[in-house]
Amino acid sequence: MKVFITRPIQDQSFNKLEEIALEIDVYEQDEICPRQILLKRVAGVTAILSQTDDAIDAEVMAAAGPSLKVIANYGVGYSNIDIAAAQKLNIVVTNTPVEEAFDATAEATVCLLTSVAKRISYLHWYKQTNSADPSFSPIGNMGVSLRNKVCGIVGMGNIGARVARMMHNGFNNKIIYFDIPIHKELEAELDAKKMALAELMASADFICINLPLCEGTYNIVNQEMVELMKSSAIIVNTSRAGVLDDAAVVARINKGDLHGAGLDVYNEATDNFNAEANIALTAHMANLEIEAFTAMAECCVDNIVAVLSGHKAISPIKA
Repeated sequence: MKVFITRPIQDQSFNKLEEIALEIDVYEQDEICPRQILLKRVAGVTAILSQTDDAIDAEVMAAAGPSLKVIANYGVGYSNIDIAAAQKLNIVVTNTPVEEAFDATAEATVCLLTSVAKRISYLHWYKQTNSADPSFSPIGNMGVSLRNKVCGIVGMGNIGARVARMMHNGFNNKIIYFDIPIHKELEAELDAKKMALAELMASADFICINLPLCEGTYNIVNQEMVELMKSSAIIVNTSRAGVLDDAAVVARINKGDLHGAGLDVYNEATDNFNAEANIALTAHMANLEIEAFTAMAECCVDNIVAVLSGHKAISPIKA
């Protein structure tokens, strides 16, 4: 039996894979595996340990052949995998919904919010691009406090709930949220209030987007929603590009009509921010941490071992 790992990952011990006599083939470059190499290297494998940037479609599965039993995706998301094609071939697909990954993204959300609130990214940019420090002014552009504000959570799932707890318990924020289900226990714990998205956008000082990207959430925080925000508000997106209308955020910040934005995910519209915009852009890497990615690697390995040992997967994906 053989596993192809499409990119070097955090945990390189692979002891559990070797224990079940699995031959390990790792694409040696720390980059997205080129398509033609991917198609060649998966031939005859029993398992694929893929990255969320790898397009694992019917062509890849056909290239692997009938020996392929499991695809372990190294990430919580799995939109890169053709789940329907895998099901037709009885291939198990898994992801890595480990607690450490949720914690890492929630912490990244709060870090981005803090950076923008205190204008840290802007002040760093100024120092890097000017020979002198910015001039002190007690009436000029200033940061804003994180304490005693209203924090709006768009998507109160595993990540959003963690952000809510951090902002409520750490900064005494009033928590409001938009989601499909009602989270009664969390409402009781944090005195949180569910409301319509438009009402949340108009009411919150901080807006943290933690929604998965799907047909129902695409562009859900659209231009109309962005226009409802207070001019003093901060918006943070650590979910997926496509959930937020980035162009609308750019337009408001460039007009000086929004305190700032922390975007871990974004599209090309962000190329149009003014140079002095109070923003933090982190290229979908704000949640990269050793603890989370080690736990995700272990989860991938555990899923592969479970399936190839004749057991149920630890975290299987269902269509």
